[in-house]
Amino acid sequence: MMETIKLLIFCLLLGVCINACSRDEIMIFKEEQNSLNFPKYQYLSTTYKYDSLQFSSVFSGGKEVADFYIPIRVAGSVSDQDREYKLRVNPEETFGIKENTHYTLETTQLFRAGRYIDSTVVKINVQAIKDDAVEGRIYIELVPNENFVRGLDFYQYMIVNVSGVGLSSQPTLWRTNSLDTYGGTYSSVKAEKFIELNGILEENWKAPNKAILYAYAKKTYEWFENNPTYDNGELVVFKGTIEY
Repeated sequence: MMETIKLLIFCLLLGVCINACSRDEIMIFKEEQNSLNFPKYQYLSTTYKYDSLQFSSVFSGGKEVADFYIPIRVAGSVSDQDREYKLRVNPEETFGIKENTHYTLETTQLFRAGRYIDSTVVKINVQAIKDDAVEGRIYIELVPNENFVRGLDFYQYMIVNVSGVGLSSQPTLWRTNSLDTYGGTYSSVKAEKFIELNGILEENWKAPNKAILYAYAKKTYEWFENNPTYDNGELVVFKGTIEY
């Protein structure tokens, strides 16, 4: 009798555990039913973050056209052959940016052999988004084809926010690297030139050591010394308490 009661309790607890698992956590795929998904982060089981990525002309490395890479991963089997997959831009969810003027997206791309994660590539015309002061977004969706079935809805799209208007707020790298000490009081003009001259590609960049930070700051200081630049009528000087 006691054994029967224990068995019943075990079965009830097992049922509760199974029901508590979210559908995202029970993704079982048959080998022949491969799907692709844009990786995203999930918090507290129901609240999602990071369903968008950011591209700013400021962090383009001075290129006129930049390749923007979006991670994409397979749910299912890893193949020993390249596999084509399909994309589309949702026109109803895309705004403020023009295809073939500000960006291009190949609607057929390759998921390369031997990989479980790869990249979708969007080509951004950096000069064009700067000239047109673009503030917009591209809403990219995966389209099922003969190689990949549809995956979970939330992972079937990615939003790319695109900005060509420069810095709208102080980037994290200015504070992280104590750039007030090297360049003086923050201004977007100083920060944008520091980023451009030194080929910095992300807002959260941190100098690996003080020697490199000094060299980058000195290069920026010298550029402003040799290229008089005015911001709201005042001459820009890239100089803090550090002596160059």
